[in-house]
Amino acid sequence: MSQVVSQIPIFITVRGNTKEIAEKNKKCLIFSYLYIKQQNLFDQTYIISDNEDVLSYAQELGFINTIYYPCGSNKDLKYLEYLATYRYGVENNYHPDWIILLNVNQLFKAPNLISKCITYINDRYDVVASYTTISNRSHFFVETMEVKNEKTHLLSSEHQRVNMIDAAIYAIKTEFAFSCMEYDDPSAHFWSGKIKYFENDSVYTDIYTTKDIDKYATVYDILDKLKDMQNNKRKN
Repeated sequence: MSQVVSQIPIFITVRGNTKEIAEKNKKCLIFSYLYIKQQNLFDQTYIISDNEDVLSYAQELGFINTIYYPCGSNKDLKYLEYLATYRYGVENNYHPDWIILLNVNQLFKAPNLISKCITYINDRYDVVASYTTISNRSHFFVETMEVKNEKTHLLSSEHQRVNMIDAAIYAIKTEFAFSCMEYDDPSAHFWSGKIKYFENDSVYTDIYTTKDIDKYATVYDILDKLKDMQNNKRKN
């Protein structure tokens, strides 16, 4: 199956609140904005959220298409991606063959991420998903609060590489995405599908705690200032 990027809609889910960090996803959204701007994909990108403030912020950044999906239950929130894309497809009679989901929490995306992903789209698969290769550094873990003053040598035999699903991007066959909603546990059905994995060339980031957010605080500040400068240019 031949696919081009411009033919596939891109959905980015930004939940309003998370258990770990208040407004975590909103803070991460500016990275997705920069990626979509770099790739010139605003027309086909949709920001989905259960929070109107998040959508207002997305519009302020420059996103054109926003979808508000109020979550009536914890299940709605957990499966927001499936529910919102399903609802959008039904209400707008919009049924492309495939859709792309980008993870707002994966801050850094390689320029070729989407184009590389869609090269693997094939009718044999239900999903195309990215994985990343990281170093297994478990032999460096500190098991007690006391750090001994000893040198640790990194031996080549110990420098193992581990493959891990990074959730940076999913290309999902629309028919399969909609079928997930017929199950009590859409996620379990999703992972039972026929999945093709490909290696992500980008840096992996893990945003789970306030400390993770703080690590990128300087970057956030710079991006916010650039956004303000851009908005001032538009006004002038």
